[in-house]
Amino acid sequence: MAFAREDINFENIKRESDIEMLVKNMVQTNNMIAHLKDEQFEMRNEIKMRDEIISNLQDDIRLLEKEKRWNMLWHNRLNDCIDKTQIIFGILFLINILFIYFMSR
Repeated sequence: MAFAREDINFENIKRESDIEMLVKNMVQTNNMIAHLKDEQFEMRNEIKMRDEIISNLQDDIRLLEKEKRWNMLWHNRLNDCIDKTQIIFGILFLINILFIYFMSR
């Protein structure tokens, strides 16, 4: 009764409280959106860093494969040189034995 005498409108009070709730919800929603945008930005940066790391690792793998091929070429060439050197020493050993045999006669 006292409220009715002072012309307090409950509809206005209800409307104002609904508006306050809406404003609070909008603020929370905006904060959540901003937070999600920050997380999205961080995830994009992480994806870029991951892609750069993968690219660097792929480059390293290519270089190692080239180096491996180069090392295999050197290894094969050295084996060829070792084989030729062994043949030459074998021939020289036989010549030396023949020389010693003929010198001792």
